[in-house]
Amino acid sequence: MAFKSSRPIYAIVLLALSVIFVCATFLPFMYSLLFPNEDIERVVAALREGGIAPLDADNVVDQAKAVAGPLTKAIPIGCSYGGSIGFHLSGSHEQTRVSQTAYIYIAWFQKHPGPMVVAITLFANEAGQRAYGIGEINAGSVARQYAIPVLLLGISLFLVRKRKSPAQAL
Repeated sequence: MAFKSSRPIYAIVLLALSVIFVCATFLPFMYSLLFPNEDIERVVAALREGGIAPLDADNVVDQAKAVAGPLTKAIPIGCSYGGSIGFHLSGSHEQTRVSQTAYIYIAWFQKHPGPMVVAITLFANEAGQRAYGIGEINAGSVARQYAIPVLLLGISLFLVRKRKSPAQAL
């Protein structure tokens, strides 16, 4: 016996896709909250008074402190993970794999009047070399990154909800 649903198939498919989209957006952030990257946590601590930065991050932390002052408060709001493969054009056939980990914070600095959205990025290759980057990012892009999957989930839930038929309304 086949299962017959009163909901349209396109709405059920859209709901499944939007749930996958929401999970793909929010699960990395939840993972970063549960298992934070130790190197990036050390950079955040170094941006505050009294923390010790990793050796490769000294210059970046000092430059950020010189521009914005010490960090007073930081709230994590996102993260991203990525990687790339580089090929050497000098003739060797070696590949260089670089992984990128970025944590996004709403941060308050002593010299900056209000909050700012900051990304702290760690670049690491297979040889153990590390490089760090600290920069302000557009808050609108972060909001858009989270708003699109949530909006899509809301629309799909609206389409899937059980509707009363006109005969039941009487």
